[in-house]
Amino acid sequence: MLYLPLLTHSDLAVRQQATTILLTHYGNRALTYLRRLLDDPELSEQARVALTSIGEITGLRIELRPFRGVYVHCLGDFQVFIDSRPVQAEEWGQSEGGRAGGRKVQGIFAYLVHCGEAGATRSEIGAAIWSNGASASSLARTLTALRQVLNHCGGNELATNLLYTDRQRCALNPDLYRSDADLLEQTFKLAIQTETREGIGAAVPFYQYVLDLYDGPYMEGIAGAQQWATERGASLLNKTIIAGERLAAHAYAAGRDQECLQYCERIMTHEPCATAVVGWHLRASHRLGLPVEMQRAYHRYLAATGINPRRKRDDPIVQLYRELTA
Repeated sequence: MLYLPLLTHSDLAVRQQATTILLTHYGNRALTYLRRLLDDPELSEQARVALTSIGEITGLRIELRPFRGVYVHCLGDFQVFIDSRPVQAEEWGQSEGGRAGGRKVQGIFAYLVHCGEAGATRSEIGAAIWSNGASASSLARTLTALRQVLNHCGGNELATNLLYTDRQRCALNPDLYRSDADLLEQTFKLAIQTETREGIGAAVPFYQYVLDLYDGPYMEGIAGAQQWATERGASLLNKTIIAGERLAAHAYAAGRDQECLQYCERIMTHEPCATAVVGWHLRASHRLGLPVEMQRAYHRYLAATGINPRRKRDDPIVQLYRELTA
């Protein structure tokens, strides 16, 4: 977590400023994220010191016990952690017809995370997870199986309080779970606000955290997700690309070309035709005297976009590459 070094800094003024920013923009969720780290062998001591410091600075009553709740990893391989323990693939299907049924159980949970506090109607859930819709009995069985998974992994109290269902709608209690997608969106918003007020230098840690959070496509592998997750997935990727472009531009302007290349490579792994990022990669490679790296990035861009450079001479990357290699 990017705030840990600031929250545990030896200078009280730094700790106070970090605490103010953290609680202003994330509220109690910040404390939840820090408490999750109490189960991390490498970060638990830092997290404990950070939480203690926040309590001393703010006067808030701080829990120094590991977080007990649900964290959802939506970016890259979908993974749900209950009380910091991952729900295993076989556990999703333990009471609903094995692997195929388990994908439906997991899919409903993922879709409800996607829908947020408003939740979804039963008919919307059926259309989202079953390609041809679901009968009332099939949906009811799968919702029961989902509650059983939550009960098995987190206990009856969590299962009862996290998943709300009635005859019309279903929803997850937003106070009982957190997701990396939500955190990315919040951090990106904070990065933009910080850059506007204080300049790119102050926003760098936030943009870096956006890159750290993006681990792959949104809701990848979830049943039916291609029908309902595409728009938000594109938005999350776009925010990550912007963050990478701002970091690369800042590093290049400061003469840190190798750092610029590293930021570009991280973005191009996910989106090889991100024009602005490819442009910074070409400039940094050129300044470092790395023609092979330039050529590799250029041809990866052409392959991803399908551009024929002889016919599309006005493409910005085609133009830049020709200028740099002339």
